[in-house]
Amino acid sequence: MAITLLTPAQNRFLQLTQPALELPALAQVLPVLRDHPTVKDTSDFLTRSSRALIQEQRLDWLVTGSLAWKLLARLPYAINASDRRADWHHCALCHKPVRYEYHVVLRATGREILVGSECVKKFMSDEMQYLMAITTEDNFHAVAQYDALTDHYPVVPEILWTKDALPDLPERHRRRQRWVHNGTKSTVTGYLRRRTQKLPDEQLAPYLTAYDQLRFSAQEATVKRHEQVQRQQQRAQDLAAKEEQAAWAAVNTAQSAAEKALRASADYRGYLDAVAGLLTQHLSLAAFKAQLATIPMPQSLNKLVNSYQLGVMATEFARAGQIKAARLQIVPRYLVADLNHRTRQLAAQRQRDWDDDVFNAAVGFELTPAQRQTQLAQLRQSWEGRQVPSTVYAQLLHLKADLAAGQPVPLDWPERLRKAIQQRLDQQPTTGWVPARKNHVTPEQLRQLVQGRDSFTVVAANYHRLYQLTQQDEALTLSALQQYYLVQRDRRSGRAPATQQLVQQLLQTKD
Repeated sequence: MAITLLTPAQNRFLQLTQPALELPALAQVLPVLRDHPTVKDTSDFLTRSSRALIQEQRLDWLVTGSLAWKLLARLPYAINASDRRADWHHCALCHKPVRYEYHVVLRATGREILVGSECVKKFMSDEMQYLMAITTEDNFHAVAQYDALTDHYPVVPEILWTKDALPDLPERHRRRQRWVHNGTKSTVTGYLRRRTQKLPDEQLAPYLTAYDQLRFSAQEATVKRHEQVQRQQQRAQDLAAKEEQAAWAAVNTAQSAAEKALRASADYRGYLDAVAGLLTQHLSLAAFKAQLATIPMPQSLNKLVNSYQLGVMATEFARAGQIKAARLQIVPRYLVADLNHRTRQLAAQRQRDWDDDVFNAAVGFELTPAQRQTQLAQLRQSWEGRQVPSTVYAQLLHLKADLAAGQPVPLDWPERLRKAIQQRLDQQPTTGWVPARKNHVTPEQLRQLVQGRDSFTVVAANYHRLYQLTQQDEALTLSALQQYYLVQRDRRSGRAPATQQLVQQLLQTKD
């Protein structure tokens, strides 16, 4: 039986809300939503990726979207004076005629729409429904009063409506948190039920003071939790490093001369790098084997390992982040240790590159909002990008502005990403923003660096801006770049053969 993923009303709600959310995943499927009002899990117009995105994130989109709207203060609701349905206006979401009109506005853009009472209940936040009830039953001006109150006390909505506020607050303080919530809500409700311009400062004061104390306790607990997580992660990393080193030492000690020769051969090292690179992509088993079949296996390895065994290793690495292959007894231990060692090296490098790219897309590079969104959307498609919650990407879009305003990296981000971003922030100069510099460079990246640039000086400056290699590798790379420009200049001038001849003469030594 087909399951409806999005009704027409939900679809229109997401389309109207998207300008305020700027969610890359929602933007990706928006063209499909515009063309098809109803979306089912069996809809043939959905690609596999679009179907997965909608199934996985539609509820988050609707919940997040509900927070983007508020009742219009100057005209929160109206009742149509006519008894004829033909005279009634239509709801912007369900398109049905409604007599009881609620006017809502998108906070980010100021766009106003008319919504019926049923759609308000379905799509709008708890805060809006609370204000809707008071506005219609007690005080038409309640929304304007609420806006005045929250402008003066911005923490009030957090106390009343953020269910996961202070997530790290110790359990012994939860009772006091409930007291703050209930007291604040009672005070605000009393203030809103009658028309007044006087804020309930004295009544709110004890609850706001108590909440400040709770926030301090929660921040202390958050710091302790992060420190504990870091210690646990460090212990796990240390243990894994010891295990890897032990395995590495064991196979080095036990290997024969033939094994040493094999492991030192270019064919062996090249095949190892190719398979390790494939393992770091975390493909499905079928996709991994299909890609593996395209990698020529050196004849010396034909009798040592096969695609089934490598598939088992791929599954183990995807699950545990390392390869032990304990149940593959016939696979040489040195091959397992080498593949584990190289795969973990490449995976760590991929992760660092991804962290650098995310930081540069969000902070390091000067990008327009559209360019930033495009780059983050591309980074999100990789395996590393899929490990990060969708909400983080929405925050990355405005992270640079938040940092410039003095806000820290959000504490609710995954610990690994938060730490990676903070490390790069700690390396920033006192003024301005610079990109995170990568610790390696490929020939393809160097080709992009020189493309369209005629000056070695400019290329060298860009190189230093984007890369930070070891002293030896940097000297080699810059020398290669400089020689590239000399060769190109000689070619354009038609003196390349003569130049090479003179260089050979200069290099000749006399006995």
